[in-house]
Amino acid sequence: MASSAPSLRPDRVRLSMLLVPKEGLSLEDFRRHWIENHASLFSSLPVVKKNLLKYEQYHIDSTTTAAVARQFQQEPTAWAGQVIFEAESLEKILEVFQDEEYQRIVVPDEEKFVKRTEILPLVGQYATIVGN
Repeated sequence: MASSAPSLRPDRVRLSMLLVPKEGLSLEDFRRHWIENHASLFSSLPVVKKNLLKYEQYHIDSTTTAAVARQFQQEPTAWAGQVIFEAESLEKILEVFQDEEYQRIVVPDEEKFVKRTEILPLVGQYATIVGN
């Protein structure tokens, strides 16, 4: 029986952002604020509830990541986290960041723990190869 090749999902888009902690903030404090404070603040916005299908935080284990990086002859990374947003379109994701409440409430909170000038955004479609 021939299996079909994986394909990109045309009905979803993801925006992933790599994050660096604000200078002077410990990795522990970065993680704690992000998961304990920022997550509920961000996810409480009506525009987030309306537009996003998924909001995930990926907390990077810097020690293990550095060890694995050395196996690939790479230097350790400054990234401490990755945030993933999923929606039906990029426009729906961008509406979140253009929202007045986001600008007024969430941006000041981000400035407490993220070095916003070093956020690396990555946009694309995805294909699930293994898994549900």
